[in-house]
Amino acid sequence: MITPRITLIALALTIASTGAIAQSSYKSKLSVKPPKGVTVAGVVECDGKPVAGVKVSDGYDIVKTDKKGAYYLKSKKENPQVFISAPSGYDVWRSGVVPEFWADFTKPAGEFERHDFRLKKVDNNKHAIMYITDVHLANERNDVDIFKNEYIETLRKEAKKLESQGIPVYSINLGDASWDIYWYGHNFTITDFRELVEDAKYPTALYSVMGNHDNDGGVPVGPNVDMESSMKYQKSFGPRYYSFDLGGVHYVMLDNIHYKNEPLKEPSEYPGIAGKRNYVEDFTPEQLNWLRKDLADVSYDTPIVLNYHGPVLKEIGAERKYKIRTDKKSTQELLDIVKPYKEVHAFSGHSHNQRTCRFPDGEQSFIDHNIAGTSGSWWRNRAVSYANLCPNGSPVAWELVMVDGKDIKWDHRPFEYPADKQFFAWDMNRVKDYFKTNREARAFLTMHPKWTDYSELPENAVFIDVFSYDPKGNLKVTENGKELKVEKILKENPLYTVAYMIPNTIWINAVKEGYQDPRKFHLFQVNAQTADAPLEITWTDPFGREFKETLKRPADFNIKDYSHR
Repeated sequence: MITPRITLIALALTIASTGAIAQSSYKSKLSVKPPKGVTVAGVVECDGKPVAGVKVSDGYDIVKTDKKGAYYLKSKKENPQVFISAPSGYDVWRSGVVPEFWADFTKPAGEFERHDFRLKKVDNNKHAIMYITDVHLANERNDVDIFKNEYIETLRKEAKKLESQGIPVYSINLGDASWDIYWYGHNFTITDFRELVEDAKYPTALYSVMGNHDNDGGVPVGPNVDMESSMKYQKSFGPRYYSFDLGGVHYVMLDNIHYKNEPLKEPSEYPGIAGKRNYVEDFTPEQLNWLRKDLADVSYDTPIVLNYHGPVLKEIGAERKYKIRTDKKSTQELLDIVKPYKEVHAFSGHSHNQRTCRFPDGEQSFIDHNIAGTSGSWWRNRAVSYANLCPNGSPVAWELVMVDGKDIKWDHRPFEYPADKQFFAWDMNRVKDYFKTNREARAFLTMHPKWTDYSELPENAVFIDVFSYDPKGNLKVTENGKELKVEKILKENPLYTVAYMIPNTIWINAVKEGYQDPRKFHLFQVNAQTADAPLEITWTDPFGREFKETLKRPADFNIKDYSHR
């Protein structure tokens, strides 16, 4: 456990090196009268008037403001901040992009200090959340300019559209906004990301969770490395876990990255990196104990939306069964804590791919939404002039969540394709021809013979990649009015091979050893009766929205169709 002295030293160093300040520095005129033993107190107000019943926490204990808007904590200051959980019907005051819902401790554990917070009234019973994740800005491959000028502009247009309808819009970043090794390699840290979104006038309030690459790899291994390596993140975006209410929904932000940064056998190629940058994906006991207290006054019919970086579930096999992928003991404890709730959603990043895992009906109301990476394959596709793709071959995307009271719907939105583009379909007759005749494809297969040329497929096979597949949705394919059998498969994605693997191997020889073996992804296959009849393809999402396309065959597999537009 980190001591108050180490916390304050780390904070002091961080404060000195950070320009953007998001924490609350407000000084209320309302009085507080701390009783003996209280080390932190303050007021939560709105328009100069006290707000009662607001939860305030130091990450261990939680108290509520009284009728005068005052709170009193006997905090040992084992975490570096005090923070509030904004109630429904309010927004946290912000002077920039990040809401000012926390304040850093500035005095030793035994000394009293005061921190005040401001709210403003807003009708957020109906609201929208824009999810982004794994932006991975490293100041290379033109990533900063693409994100700042193209992707933020996409989000800005959507936010403006929703706000014109009277719908408040918020954003949640699910971690890995930065890329730890390039904090030193390219001088671009998590602080720079914070300054970038401010400079770009990011269009909504931005809440965040911490990813593994948002830790400072320059902090050497030690008993407090997990805390100390997170200090620059916490200075820019706040505590590693906290909560707030919007409308009828309770949002909880958690940290399931336990940073280790164990010693390197040889010095890093980037001076300043002190360790392996390794970590364990778990939920600490302190965090889970805080979560129990946070949920103590939340009714079981309130939808819970958990947010963290590493997805706790993963799909296995072509049938997309699930299993726990993070630390089993602490993850099961988390699942047990939220099991009584009628509806629980969890949003995560980390994989850079889109997938939705659901527990079997009746087992537990828990949906794990793993969101596509904003950087895709670390911006490498755009570097070779193709549209930005995730590591599974699907387009980079963001997630729009619409909430009306307690009703939650979600919508997958590609960054570089129209919003109604929800799948790719390939005529595998022509894909086989491509891998048989294309010079670069033949060279790639010579270098990497384990990868497929698809010659084993039957004639007239068609592959379909549904970007945001959900087991509650339905994929339907018809040929000449007759419905074809749709099979779930695990196969190599031809677009990923051609648009990512080939440029990054035979072009620039940049793919690391771990990517040399074939990578198989969840796709769908139908076997048509003819080679030239058009196929009508319809993806119906869990909310009954239909997305239709006609695949006119023969359909050439032309990589230029996936070039950046």
